[in-house]
Order: sequence, then structure tokens, then C-alpha cells
Amino acid sequence: MGRDLFWCFFVVAVALLPKPTIAGRLELKNEITGVPRVRKAKLAVRCWSNEDDLGWDMLKPKESRIWKFTTMNMWPFQKTEFRCQFRSGFGTTNDDVMTVFSVKDGFRKECGVGGNECFWVAKKDGFYLRRIVKDDDGRKKFVDVLKSKWVWKW
Repeated sequence: MGRDLFWCFFVVAVALLPKPTIAGRLELKNEITGVPRVRKAKLAVRCWSNEDDLGWDMLKPKESRIWKFTTMNMWPFQKTEFRCQFRSGFGTTNDDVMTVFSVKDGFRKECGVGGNECFWVAKKDGFYLRRIVKDDDGRKKFVDVLKSKWVWKW
């Protein structure tokens, strides 16, 4: 009986051990084009995580911002998450605050192959998640998935 109890304890302990931390990467790109006035094509971005407020930033067309970080991936404390607000000359995203990176498996799978990188792209008609997929030959390619059209709220 004692031996069986030891093995049960051992299996539970191994299951609860922290998974190694992983490097995360978040990239935001402004691909708003075809707009006669540059002011309308700028993208205002404010992002923050559980620990850091990255503040407001202004992305001109064709500019991007990249953040690299180490994720906390230990059950039950899977908590690394980045959220952002976006403003453009076309409005804001449908949700005032959008989660742009989360260590939770379902979210990371949505970002695509590997799941440790999330690319977000602002275009004239809305805000996109740029998924990483593999083609038939195993090469990476990107597919843009519309996540929010620009809306006027103010």
C-alpha cells in the first residue's frame, strides 16, 4: 500500500513540475496604405502585460514594433499575457482591449506553427492576426485572419 501511494505521489509531483519557460515574441505592424493623408494612416498603440505597461506608441505606415519576453508557463500560474488598445484614422478595434499574446495553449495555437510568436497587422479595413502556417512543402507562410474591423466609438 505504501509503495502504491509513493508512486501516486511521484506521478502527481512530476505532472505539477514547472514546464521550462519559453521565449515569446509579439510583433505589431502598420500596413495601412492607400490613404492620401499620412495622419489618417498612423496607428496609435498602447500595450501592457501583467507586469509591465509599455505605454502609448505611434506607428507610421510600414513601421512595426517587436517585443521579446520570457513566458511564465507553470500550472496553475500560466499568466503571461499582453493586451493592447489600438486607434487609427479609421477608428478603433471592436473590442476596446484586445489580447495579442497569451501563454494559454488555445491562444498560442491560434497564432500558428510554433505558437510562441504572434503577429498582428493593421490594415485599412481592420485589424488582423497574421497566422504562421506551413505549405505542402513544409515552408512557413502567412495567412491574415481579420479579427476586428475598425469601428467608431467616440
